[in-house]
Amino acid sequence: MKLVKKLLREFLVGMLFGSMIYMLTNFYNVNLNHRIIYLFVCGLIGILTELFNNDNIKIIYAFILHFLGTFGLICILNLLLGDYEVFEMPYFTQFVILFLITYAIIWGISLMLFRNTTDKINDAIKKRNKH
Repeated sequence: MKLVKKLLREFLVGMLFGSMIYMLTNFYNVNLNHRIIYLFVCGLIGILTELFNNDNIKIIYAFILHFLGTFGLICILNLLLGDYEVFEMPYFTQFVILFLITYAIIWGISLMLFRNTTDKINDAIKKRNKH
């Protein structure tokens, strides 16, 4: 049951990130069905972040698997939405560049949030040890 709760939480966080990106870019603005598919795929990408919580997978392998899984899900998203031209040149090059930029921005935000949380925890531990 813990695993189901954890995966559901990651799914919802993925949808949250997807919603923020959607609001900032309005990238998939065609219709409600496309938006639902987009949010569902974002939720699946959120579940992929559980790779980083697995102690049996080295961080570099988790990163590679997350990157490839995310790229694959975004490709599937484009297929589901009928955006086949994205797989033709020169659109594919543009698609890959935009994907890399978006992925890097999201990773940067995630890293800043992680560091902020880690700093707060470390400060709390230092304060507790002083008293």
